[in-house]
This record gives sequence, C-alpha cells and structure tokens, in this order.
Amino acid sequence: MAAPVFPDNYGGNRQLVQDPNSNTMHTMLGDLAALNLRLSHAVSIMPGCNDAVRALIENVAADTREIVASSVRSHVREQATRELQPLTRLPAARWGDVNNVQNIRMYNIPVFTGETGTIAVTSWLARVFNLCQANTLTWEAGINLLIQGSSGGAADFIEEMRQEGKTIHQIVQQLEMRYGDLCTPEEARVRVNTMPRREGEELSHFIDRLRSMARMATRLERDNAVRGQAVDTLVENNIRRVLPNSVRNALEERLLNISRMGLPALSAREIEKECFELEKKRLDRKAAASQAGGGYKYGQVKKVSSCPPDDSEVESIDSSEEEPELDDAMHHLIKEVRQQHNRYAQQGRRVEPQRIFKKAFNSFNKRPNRFQQGGYPYGARQAAQAPQGPPNKLDSQRRTIAELLSLANVERGCCIQCAQRGHILRQDACALKDKDLTDRPCVKCGQGLHSADDCLKVFQRQYVAQPPQQENVVSQVQTHLNEN
Repeated sequence: MAAPVFPDNYGGNRQLVQDPNSNTMHTMLGDLAALNLRLSHAVSIMPGCNDAVRALIENVAADTREIVASSVRSHVREQATRELQPLTRLPAARWGDVNNVQNIRMYNIPVFTGETGTIAVTSWLARVFNLCQANTLTWEAGINLLIQGSSGGAADFIEEMRQEGKTIHQIVQQLEMRYGDLCTPEEARVRVNTMPRREGEELSHFIDRLRSMARMATRLERDNAVRGQAVDTLVENNIRRVLPNSVRNALEERLLNISRMGLPALSAREIEKECFELEKKRLDRKAAASQAGGGYKYGQVKKVSSCPPDDSEVESIDSSEEEPELDDAMHHLIKEVRQQHNRYAQQGRRVEPQRIFKKAFNSFNKRPNRFQQGGYPYGARQAAQAPQGPPNKLDSQRRTIAELLSLANVERGCCIQCAQRGHILRQDACALKDKDLTDRPCVKCGQGLHSADDCLKVFQRQYVAQPPQQENVVSQVQTHLNEN
C-alpha cells in the first residue's frame, strides 16, 4: 500500500528524524506537531465530517503550525551554537520527485576537484543546486548530481559521505568546511574588517572576496532583505579602508556633492561603481605621467647641495596624505651617502657627517648619467664621457667563483674586490664598489682584486668604528649634522 501524501501545510513538507540518536528536544516537538497536523488532515477528509468539524480542525491546525515554526527557529538557534552552519542554503522541502539524473547534462558547470585555483565550493554548489531545482530532483538525486559534477578527491569524499548515510545538508556543510572558508559568524566578521588587499589585485576581485566573507558573517540571518543590507554595510565600509588616499578623498567629495544637491544616497553597488571609475582614472593618470616622463629622472638632476632641513616644513606635512614614491635621484643620492659612510667606517677613520655629505654630493654631481638608461645603452654615455683608463683584464674571459676566490687570495664569504667580509662583489656595502677589478691581488695587502692606490688596509688604525645598520645611516648622519 502506498504511503499517504499530506499537503505541505499539514506536515507534508517536514522530514521526520529517522535516527533517534541525533534527535533533540526541539526536533522532537516539531515532529510531534507535524504528526498532529497530518492526523488533523486525515480526520478532515474522513466521510461524514461536516463543515463545522472541518472549521474546528483548521483552527487547531493553525495553532499547531505555530508550534512547528517555533521548533524550527529554536532548532536553527541551537545548531548555530553547536555547529557551523554552511553558507549555501537549501530549501525547506526537496525540489521535486525526480530521481533519475542520467539525462541531465552539466555543460556550463565546471568539474569540481577541490584543488586550489579552481571554482570556489560555494559557487559550484549554487550552480549544481540551481540545476537540481530546474529538474525537480529529490535530495538523493541531488547527492548523485554532486558526485557526477565532481572528480578526484572531491568525488570520493562525497561518495564516502553518501555511503555513511549523510543527508544533503550534512554533505554541504562538510564540503564547505573542507574546501571553503567556513567559520563562525564572529570570526567571519573579523576577517571582513581586517581583509588586506593583495599586491596588484584589482578592486573588483577584492570586492568579490569581501562580499563572499560578508555573506559568511551574516548567513544566520533568515530575512534576505535584512541580510542583504548587512552585507552591503560591511562591504561599503571596508572598500574605503583599502582605497588609495586620492581615490578615497575623491569618493567622499562626490558623495558630499550628491548629498548637497538633495539627491538620494548611493547604494552599495553604486558606490562600488564609483570606486571602479575613480581608480581607473587614477591608473590612467599614472600611466600618462609615466609615458610623458613625469617625475624626477636621475639624468635630469643637474646638481644637489646640502642644506639644513626646515623644521616648519617637516611639521606641516599631513600624515593622512598619500606618501609619494621615492624618485630615482633621491634613491641614488642616499646610496651615495651610505657608500661614503661605509668607506669611512671600513678605513677606521672618524665619521664626520659634514664631510660625508660633501663627498656624497660631489660624487653624485659628477656622475649624473650613471643610472640613466634612456637614449644610450646602460653605461654607454658614462663610458664615453669618463676618461680612458687601463683596461680591465678580468673582462676578457669568464671565470668561476672558485677561480676568482683563488685569484683574489680570499676565503669564501669575502668580497673578492676589497677582501672584507659581510658582502659580495658589486654590493652597496663594498667601499670599492665603483673601482675596476685587477687581474692579481693587491701588492700591499696581498688580498683582493684592487689596486694599491685603493687599498683599505693602508689606512686602518688600531680603533675601527663599527658601521651602524644601513637602514639607520641617513638618520644618524643627519642627527650628527644637526648637533654640529
């Protein structure tokens, strides 16, 4: 005999718990109320039941439906405190009565493997369940379709859970826990408020990640309208956090103008569109300035000189403004100061800030085209302008590191040019970085491929000052200069 079919409003849309071990108090009360609704329906369709009895049964059924709804809400709150709820939502009732999935083709749905870089598990589940809804499948057929649309370890994982008797709700939860970012709403809210924007990441990709995590933080809200408003609020506030200062200021000015004109406030989607346009304009401006040769170039700086800093100008700098990038000229000038300081320290001479700055500026002014690569090949203009000296004999042939170390008469870990430890050839820490290499060790110290005129051992004394950290060189030299 076929099982009776009850209407949805008389308990037909509720799936009774089959396992007593997984039953809770709220679930038991809901199942009892659903059984009472089914019994009321059975009594109402019995022969001889008049309209007065049916009206009384309907009144009792209305109160029983409130009990069922209350048990469902209590069960949801209990589950939220006991276990993680998935982001993917399933309807209260199954999609239909179709169990055959052989004729269903998943043309536009990529195969889910669970590997990094493939489609996100939440997006894949949403596409598969839309296909289940379109084909009116049952819960069991939906699980079969999940297996059909996956491969590798993901398919084996779903098949294993099906053999264990897991429901489709439990399978969805386990999939998001294993292959997704499923976490508690509190933790998801913290991730939203602290999510960084990756280097070089487009704003649209960052907003997609931000909105996905915002939905994770508000997934327990059953009202879709309230949930959508909460997601938009989180996204809107955190977009401003990652915008460049110029884009953020332009956005605030545009929103202020809209408010002054009496126009309705922009929605979260409209603010995202404004951010896309403003950031695109910023990138276009930077590209145009780069093509036009905007900003300082090393070859364009004619001469620099030392002067004491103006404290009033330093104090008037607004820290909220966007910090400009360090231009090439200043970068190479700082390198010159560091090289001069290291040269004094390695020679054991007293560090005099005024002399260091003077020599660094003179060296900088004498070689303005050293790092310029436009117009001439790298180093071609410098080679044409520099006085011709003796040829570098090491450039005529290629040598291995072992051969160079043996030729320089130094151990591994030492610079083959100055014979000092702590750096290698051609680094900024080398005091002889800009000198030519020789084909034999120094005749004075017997180590290093440098000439006797550039030898550092000649100038060493009993006391050798320890060089400070390179990142603090400029600040320390400037402090000594101000004190003197």
